[in-house]
Parts: sequence; structure tokens; C-alpha cells
Amino acid sequence: MRRNLVAVLVITLVFSAIALIPKGFSQWDTKLDYMVDENGKSIEINITTPVYITSVPLEVYDAGGSQVLQREMDGYFTKRAESTRFNRFILNMPLPESMPVRVVLFPRSRMERSYTLTNPQVDIDLNEGRAKAYLEGDSVLSLTVVNGDATVEYSVVSAEEGWHSLDIRSLPDELVQPGSALYFTIMLPGGLSTTVTRYVPQVFVDAGTGYTNIRGKGVSGTVPRIGIYNSSSTLKYRTGQAVQFKEGEFLFQESFDVSGREIKDGDRLLFEEEGYSFKFDLPYFFATYNHEENTISGTVSRRGRVVFRVGSQFLEAVPDEKGRFSITLDQPVDITRLISVRGGYVSPAGNEYWKIFDWGHLVKATPLFKGSQFDIRVMSYNIHHGISRNGKHDIEKIADVIQESGAQIVGLQEVDSRFVRSFFRDQARELAERLDMYYYFGENFTLLGAGYGNAVLSKFPIVSASNLQLEGKGEQRGVVSATIDIYGKEVNFLVTHLSLNRSIRDKQLQQIRRYIGLLEDEVILVGDFNSTPGAGEIMYIERRLKEAVKELGREDLYTFVGRDGVRTRIDYVFLSPEITVSDVWTIDSDASDHLPLLANIGIKDL
Repeated sequence: MRRNLVAVLVITLVFSAIALIPKGFSQWDTKLDYMVDENGKSIEINITTPVYITSVPLEVYDAGGSQVLQREMDGYFTKRAESTRFNRFILNMPLPESMPVRVVLFPRSRMERSYTLTNPQVDIDLNEGRAKAYLEGDSVLSLTVVNGDATVEYSVVSAEEGWHSLDIRSLPDELVQPGSALYFTIMLPGGLSTTVTRYVPQVFVDAGTGYTNIRGKGVSGTVPRIGIYNSSSTLKYRTGQAVQFKEGEFLFQESFDVSGREIKDGDRLLFEEEGYSFKFDLPYFFATYNHEENTISGTVSRRGRVVFRVGSQFLEAVPDEKGRFSITLDQPVDITRLISVRGGYVSPAGNEYWKIFDWGHLVKATPLFKGSQFDIRVMSYNIHHGISRNGKHDIEKIADVIQESGAQIVGLQEVDSRFVRSFFRDQARELAERLDMYYYFGENFTLLGAGYGNAVLSKFPIVSASNLQLEGKGEQRGVVSATIDIYGKEVNFLVTHLSLNRSIRDKQLQQIRRYIGLLEDEVILVGDFNSTPGAGEIMYIERRLKEAVKELGREDLYTFVGRDGVRTRIDYVFLSPEITVSDVWTIDSDASDHLPLLANIGIKDL
């Protein structure tokens, strides 16, 4: 009898303990994590329970407290992690119109547990190498970046509520390609965790005269905002309404009557969408075709790849450390067919920039680097506001002179911007656009919004430029100083127009010479010096720089004809001693009261 009683007591205690197990262990071992998919407008809820729990009743309430779902989850699969087995339940439900969402497990039972699901704020800026998320205190942020087999992980612990950043500048190139996934996993206090997914978007820019096409695929499912900024960080324009937008893919198309809004080399594209932003810096991108060698060569100012489309072929090259590249074509290309050859730049992140080159002009110049020296052609030209010798305003004729000369870097003097005498035209910009050249204009004199001064035009990228005001009374004079990237080598190109007064010119040249002494790279100084050869101020500058005409003994050249008919040379090309000069000449043109002075020079690649 006693044995039977003991057996009954033992059996009762065992079943009582078993009955208590779910109540004790479910509180410890039941976990919930979730993922908000804004593209699919859904929430995926994952519940992990001990193996002896085979169904989970739950209720879901929206931000207003209204019930949006009630169901029993009984479809599960069993998994093992280390020495523990557990059951996994997965539920996909539509994303309510408002967050947060409250999920109640085992409602109205002793096992009831409530979770508040929010949509975490995350932000990525690949250009700055930063990813951040807004976290509660005592949370853990983990970031996993995946593309194929390549994976990198980062993490940070939040001591207090606020934005917390991760330094992702060490991301390898293969993980910043379009299609790479960035998984932000946030472990909240109490064991709740969530994952937010972002993808690297892709942008394709096709820029030409009078139009711009920008297309790509975003990550948030919302229409992106795209702004175009120039190299001075000034906003040129923002894209308007998308021509096409479907499933994250977008297309913006712009046509321009005012060319100043066009995308140019050196501009910056700022891409913004919900939870994501990045900058795409368009490179300075130069190329030329060598007919004899049947090659396309050039330079690009940013790290990446270059691609040229020749007919149906795509030819690719990876520039060297100085950004130089050369592509040999399979067969000779008829110059007249070069119009169909386009060049593209592909950034390490896979974003693309395509443009049309002025092949015809570049073929004439054939400015290819040979061995350790770059052979280029420079010009100094006082354009007299675009007024010809017969008094007619004809800036188009100035453009024709420059185009036919084959000059690749030009220093201009007496340039107008918005002056009534030149019909309010921005001459430097207009010439640059007609000639497909970079430019910089330095104002020395302003009147009611109009400007007058010197300018630089260049087939090569202008990395930086500034306008220095010179000392003196009367008409304000200045010198434009531009740093130009010639096949990866930076050279200082200076343009000036000095005073008519001898004593003032002396002071101005002393100021220019002191400035040149501060420059590290080679110097090319051109301009209208209002002095004839042999004058003291010219001899003064020759102590520092050599004069191209005198170097070749061509002192019979003249650049200006006075009212009395006397021919003189008051325009000059000065060079650093290490720069060689192989030819120098003028062009007999009546487009201005000055003749353009040209020189073929060689710059060593050191």
C-alpha cells in the first residue's frame, strides 16, 4: 500500500514539474526577431521557441491600437544551434500604414509576452565611408556587407540613445559594387532584434551637349532626389520628375537651352533617397585618338576603369597610378566615324559616366605623350572683347582661330562677361562650350554685374584656379593662376595683362615673380605684358623664366600693330627652364587687334 502511495506521489510530482516547464522556460527561451521590407511593403516575423512548444498564438496591433491580425502559428521547423535544439516559426504580413507595430505572443495566458516593432533609422554614405543607425541605450548594432562570397562585418555597442556610426572606409572594392547587400542587425534590450537591409544603388550618367540622361536602380523603392553641383560645390540644378520609375528603377532626362546647367567633367552628383545618400564625383576625363598608332589615349582624374564604345565593341582599360590609359583598336578608324565613338568612366562602385569627345579637334593636335615627355601646344591671345580689326563683334571668329590652331591650353586677355559692348555674352564660357574645353574666368573689373578680365581654356582638366589682383592705380589688373592636369602631371598655367604704365608694370611683375617663387611645379606664364622685348621689366622676369620666342631666335615675330602701323611684340610665352620649346609662331588673323602667339612645348614626366 505504501509502495503504491509513493509511486503515485512520484508520478504526481513528475507531471507537476513537466506542467511547470513551459511556464518557466518559455519566458527565457522564446525570442522574436523581425525584418521590415519597405520594397515589398511587408514585415517578416521570426519566433524561436523551445522544441516542446509546437504552436504559437499571436495578435498584432497597429500604431493606433487596432488589431490587424490574429492567428495560431503552427507551421515550424526544428533547428540545432551548438547543443540546443529549437523550433522556428516564420510569419510574413503586410506592412501597416503606421509604425510601431505591437505583437503579443500567447495572449491572455501566463506565457503572454509583448513586443513593439519599430522601423529603425539607418543611413549610409559610401563616399564618406560611414554607416549609422539610431539606437536605444544598451543596444548592439552589427553590420554585415555581402556580395557573393565576399563578406565583412562591423559592430558597435550603444551606451545611450542616439545616432551611432560605423567606420566602413576599409570596405574592399568588391563590396561597394551595385547589388551588394548591407544588413543592419540591431539587438535591442530584452533580446528583441531586427534587421534592416540596404543595397548599393547604381547610377548611369550620359552627358552631352544640350542633354543629360541619368538612370539607375535605387534601394528604398522611393524616387531618388539627385542634385548636380559644380566643382565649387554650387548647385547647378536638381532633377525634375522622373520620366520612368518602376520597382526602384528610375530615369531622369533633361534638355538644356542654357548650357550652364549641363553636366561637365569635375561636377558632383548627390544621390539621396530614404535612408541612403552618396556622392558620385564625375572625373576630369580626357582622351585623344592617334591615327598613326591607331590608339585611344588619355587620362582620367579618379580611380576606376575607362571604357570606349567603338561600333558594337566595348574596349576597356585600367589607368595607371597617374590616371593615364591607352587602348589599341583592332582596326584603323576613319576619322569621320569617330563621332560614333564614346568614352565612359566606371567608378569602383560601378557607377558610370559617359561623354562624347571632340575627336576631330584632338586628332589634329595628336597630343600623345611620348616616352618621358608630353608634347602640347599653348597659346596666348588678347581677344579685344571679341571685336575684330574692322570693329565688328564676332566671338565666333575667335573660336574658329583657336579651333584651327590646335592649341590645347589657351590664355585669354580682355575677356568680357555680360558687358553691353559685347551684347551681354559670357565670352569665356561661350568659347569653352564651343571648343569643348574646360575654363576659368578671373574678373579684374566689375560694373553693374558685368565683368572684365583674363581667362584660361584647356583641353586638359583644370584641377584648381584662382584670380590674383595686382597692385597699381587706374584700371585693375590681375593674373589667373590655374593648376592643370596634363596626363596625370600637374602644371601651373598663369595668364596676365599688365598695366600701360611702366612703373606700375615693374611692381606688378615683382608681385608675379614673388608668387611664382611659391609654386612647386613647372610654370607657364602667358599674356599681354604691354612691353617690347628688351625692356627692363621683360629682362627682370627672364631671370626666373625663359621666353619661348627668344629661345628659338624668332624675334622677327610680332603680335600687335599700332595705330601708326608699327609692328611690335607685346605678347609672351614664358616657361620654366625645364620645359622645352620646339616651335613658336603667330596666326595672321583680323579677329582681334592682337595676333595669337603659339608655342609647341615639351613637359617632362617626372
